[in-house]
Amino acid sequence: MNREVILEARGLTKRFGGIVANHNIDMKLYEREIIAIVGDNGAGKSTLIKAISGIYEPDGGEIYIRGEKAEIHNPIDAKKYGIETVYQDEGLIRLFNPSMNLFLGRERLRKNVLGKVFRLVDYKHMRNETEKLLERIDIRLKDINAEVSALSGGQRQSVVVGRAVYWGSKIIILDEPTNNLGVKEERKIIDLIKNLRDKHDMSVIVISHNINHVFELVDRIIVLRNGEKVGERLKNETNINEIVSMITGVAE
Repeated sequence: MNREVILEARGLTKRFGGIVANHNIDMKLYEREIIAIVGDNGAGKSTLIKAISGIYEPDGGEIYIRGEKAEIHNPIDAKKYGIETVYQDEGLIRLFNPSMNLFLGRERLRKNVLGKVFRLVDYKHMRNETEKLLERIDIRLKDINAEVSALSGGQRQSVVVGRAVYWGSKIIILDEPTNNLGVKEERKIIDLIKNLRDKHDMSVIVISHNINHVFELVDRIIVLRNGEKVGERLKNETNINEIVSMITGVAE
């Protein structure tokens, strides 16, 4: 593979008291690649992505972005390196509409005197930018002014993913992106994730318990068990049975 390594973890370790949640994990993410991190409950998947995204500070190991050592101590640091993480709880304020969530913490002020002096928010600009973004990533909302609480689960996921696209993130981490969605919405999210790689040149890390979705989506699969990396396979060089055996340990 000649593509550039956009993110690399070397010897990543995280402990909680006497419990080792991650032990000496090495992993790479290449540009324009989708990888899956799979494993049973308690395998260390969520701890690993939270270490990469700045929620947890590792007890050992290093993270590199495009070959340069990264100093990631919190989620703000991770965002500065272009890392955006979408958790199952979405990270949205449900009483806000999509445009307010898109610009959450980065609200656009009016450029006139009212904006400069009274710090009035330019809601029209934010709504127009949101409409253009949703069109660009092929998402249709019946009412862009509706609170996100009125949107379906798949639409809410799309808003969060769209936020990562809009703010120029190059690495997006998705924690169970199709969980609790209907079949049609699952299909939309799967297509959206593929488009992140194919149309927006993003690199994607997916955590999923749905092995069928993993094999449809990703280029490469990393398997964790009991906090350790126990295997890694190119999707085209493995099959579901082998991956399940690695997850459960029955092949050993």
